[in-house]
Amino acid sequence: MAHLDIHAKAEIGKSLAGFTLGEKLESFLPCVDQTIDGNDVPWNVDLVNNNEGVLLYKWDSSYGNGYAMFFNSPDLNLGFSEQGTLIFIEAGEGYQGEIFDGGIKIGSRIADINHELVLDDTEDAHYLADDKGQFIDGIFFLAGGEEVIDNPDATIGVVRVYNYNFK
Repeated sequence: MAHLDIHAKAEIGKSLAGFTLGEKLESFLPCVDQTIDGNDVPWNVDLVNNNEGVLLYKWDSSYGNGYAMFFNSPDLNLGFSEQGTLIFIEAGEGYQGEIFDGGIKIGSRIADINHELVLDDTEDAHYLADDKGQFIDGIFFLAGGEEVIDNPDATIGVVRVYNYNFK
């Protein structure tokens, strides 16, 4: 069974909070407190806001099918493919691990990341950029949705490590 580690360092495109992309949903089921089928209960943010433990939500939509697992402390969201493979790990408040070299953590200033960033303003997400200004897949940060130059003091509130190529 996978184990939560709020101090584990993020690995781009690989792992976050002690969980590793590619793990199977079955290994997480023993820690689930409540399961909701999206066919019976439509999605709404109150499902997560009122969650007191570990919630598993199954969805079917025109965009695809899958599973989401929500932990309330720390603020953690795991996304699984229709086949039950972990494809993203998203952490917010309560996650204390380093998310980027130099001691960057949740609550750090976005400008303190010692790497070129690109803002995707459709998602309000900051991605690492390569030397051509292209997104580097595997990690993004949410920090207010402004360009770093416009608000260097914006703090990182959420980090997502992902690999959408897993089935």
